[in-house]
Amino acid sequence: MRTTVSNPSAARRRTHTHRVPASRPKPGNAVCVYGFTVLAVPAEVPVARKRAAGVLRDWGLHEDGLHTASLVISELVGNAARHAVPQSARTTVTLTRTGTTLALAVHDDHPFLPLPRLEADPGRDCGRGLMIVDSLAREAGGALHVRPMPARGKEIQAVFPAADSADSADLAACLAAACPVMHFERKRLG
Repeated sequence: MRTTVSNPSAARRRTHTHRVPASRPKPGNAVCVYGFTVLAVPAEVPVARKRAAGVLRDWGLHEDGLHTASLVISELVGNAARHAVPQSARTTVTLTRTGTTLALAVHDDHPFLPLPRLEADPGRDCGRGLMIVDSLAREAGGALHVRPMPARGKEIQAVFPAADSADSADLAACLAAACPVMHFERKRLG
């Protein structure tokens, strides 16, 4: 398995580094998988966000990671609600946790594959969602994947490095060093 250091600046300081796969997680490596479907309408965005946050909290994801994951789910489900209708009446959200990654994916039936913007257009108040998700994933050492689905539609997946925190001191040290990894409480995983 090819690995990369997810937090190069921490590696230089020799503090709390985590090794993560360079590519998207494979289903066979999943420790936890949870999926659900919501209607592709704006009113379902907070429903999807709360449901995903509840599952991730049950899996032991630390509060800082919950905020990031909630933002990602809101942006991805919101994009599907704005852009996939009428070709896609529903949106499927899938959360996948492996030993080293957390993948947050949204699938809709619309065939259009969006490209994240590299810069925000100051004259517009929209169009920043995928740019934000891409930035969050990259800053953490992860990635944003946009791919067509074999049968129909597309999946947009944000992959983040994840690690188990052995104890609260380990977690506190990582958070104090601004570690971008999604931290899970070890005792709650699996």
